[in-house]
Order: sequence, then structure tokens, then C-alpha cells
Amino acid sequence: MTANTMLNIAKIAATYAGTIMGAGFASGQELTQFFVVYGNMGLAGLLVTGFLFCWLGMQILEISYKTQATSYHEVLYYVCGKRIGLLLDIMTTLFLFGVLTIMLAGAGTICYNTFKLPYSLGLAIMAFSLIITTLYGLKGITTANIIVTPLLIITIIIIGLSSLSHHQLSLAIIDLPPQTTDLPAPHWLIASLLYLSYNLVMSTTVLAPLGSCIVQRPARILGSLTGGLILILVAGLLTIVVMIHYPESLDHEIPMLYITNVQHPLYHGAYIFIFTAAIYTTGLACLYGCAAKLTATTRLSTKFSLLVLVILSLIFSRVGFADLIGIIFPIFGYIALWFTCRLLYLSFFPK
Repeated sequence: MTANTMLNIAKIAATYAGTIMGAGFASGQELTQFFVVYGNMGLAGLLVTGFLFCWLGMQILEISYKTQATSYHEVLYYVCGKRIGLLLDIMTTLFLFGVLTIMLAGAGTICYNTFKLPYSLGLAIMAFSLIITTLYGLKGITTANIIVTPLLIITIIIIGLSSLSHHQLSLAIIDLPPQTTDLPAPHWLIASLLYLSYNLVMSTTVLAPLGSCIVQRPARILGSLTGGLILILVAGLLTIVVMIHYPESLDHEIPMLYITNVQHPLYHGAYIFIFTAAIYTTGLACLYGCAAKLTATTRLSTKFSLLVLVILSLIFSRVGFADLIGIIFPIFGYIALWFTCRLLYLSFFPK
């Protein structure tokens, strides 16, 4: 295997994992809402989700290369057909904008709750960072993910293993009772598929243009498998850590910051940094996808499109981090479920 192939595997894996392992993921809030609240069956849902991340991420990359896609909407149209693809394209753009808003809200929350500085200052710093990096295009995004994603993974592993060691992990969490109210879906499997679906569409925004320029098929396959495995291992560790601190963790907007705060000041400080970095990487994918769509649709310049999107996101980010996750993610999960079903079908019966 050549050095170039290995580098491409790392690019795909880091970009795939880094896009999904954003603020909602790293905070523990996303995993709490879609897995922890279902008790022991939430762990089963994670296994199903992890396998499908590996398999379907590979399909997205293959379709991207086959169609030489330059934007995510080309993959949506190929998978879902022109009519449904167009509808999903519109909804995806709105979802990406919603997630961008959540990322900015997360930055504001960190700034206000942790550093006791104005909420607006956190919003402004993160917005400026996202605009500057996005101006460098896909190269800027992949570079940011290659740097940030390993740091995020290492930090989560260290904090997770420390927590497991301290609490002497037992089979007690397997008997964790499910919640009966405020569930994103009536069944754990549906919740898992919702989580998978909206994350697949979101990752397509960067996998589509990336997959089309990766010539080596082994790199596309191994990159997807590596990214999917990283996701499920880190998600599993985070979910178990949140379960150990259940139900106290449910009372906090950012569960992992609460958990690290009761562990050690050093862990808490490290997680603040890495959580902010996770906000940054997912915000990049969302802003890049939205800006590309807005530029293509309106013929506005890239710089002006970025400015418009960020200003609108700053306005809506006042709703709050956890509330936005609870509202936007399940709704779009149901919408994106058709994309997942069609992608799964095409993986066995290609066009």
C-alpha cells in the first residue's frame, strides 16, 4: 500500500468521523437522547448503527466516485431520484443550517457557562473561525479534521477509561431502565436509524466531493470502514460513561462537561478545549454544504453566502443548545430515513 493511499484512508476516516463527532456527539447530549434513554437496548442500537455507518459510508463514497459528484445534492438525486432528491436536497440545506446554528449555540454556551463571558462573544469567535476556514474550501476542512479528530478521540478514550476505572464498570448498566417520556422515537431501533440517517446525510456534504477525487478504491473502502469503526468505538465508550452517571447526567445540557467536572479539573479543562474543537469541525461541514448550495442556487459569491448564513445562524442560535438538538435532529432523522433505505437497497441492487 502506497503512502498516498494511506494518506487518503486517513483523510476519509478523519473527515467522516470528524463530521459526525461534533458538538452534539462530544457533549454526550446526542447519544443520551438517541441511545442512553433506551437503557440496555440503547447499546444494541449503537451496534446496529456502527455496522451501517461502515457499510453505507462506503456506498456514498463509491457513488460519489462513480458519478464524479462535486456536491452532496448529486448523490441525493442519484440515490433518491430527482423528485424526492430535490425535496431532500432542500430539507438537507435547512438541516445543515439548523446544525450550524446548534454549533454556534454550543460555542455560546461554553463561553457563558464555563468562562463566565458573554454568550455573544462565544458566538462571534466561532463564527469568525468557521468563515475563515471555509474560505479555504474542502482542503481547509479535511486539514482541520485530520488535526482535530485524533485529539478528540484520544481525549475521550483517556477520560472514558478513567471513568470506567474509577466506577469499576459492572453489568449493572445492562439493567438500566429506559425512559418513558421525551423519547425521539417509540422504539430503540427506530431511534438508532434516525441517528444514522441524519448523520449520513450530513456526512455526505463532505464525503461526496471527497469521494469523487479519491482514485484508489481500497482507500475509499478502508477509509469508510476505519471512520465507521472509530465512530462506534468512541460512541460506545461515551455512551457507557454517560450511563454510569445516569440519571444525574440527564439534568445537564452538556453531560460530558458535568462528568469531567466531577472527575478532575485537568480532564474538565481538556474536554472544554476538545468539545469546542468538535463544534468547530461539524460547523465547518455544515457551513461548507450550505454555502455551496446557496452559491449554486443564487449565483452569490462564496464570501457573501458565508456572511449571510452566519448572520442568520447567529440570530437563531439564541434558542439554546440542548433544545435545538431535541427539536431539529429527530425531525430531520425521519425525513432522511428514506435516503438510508434507498442507499441500503442500492448497496445490494446497484443501478
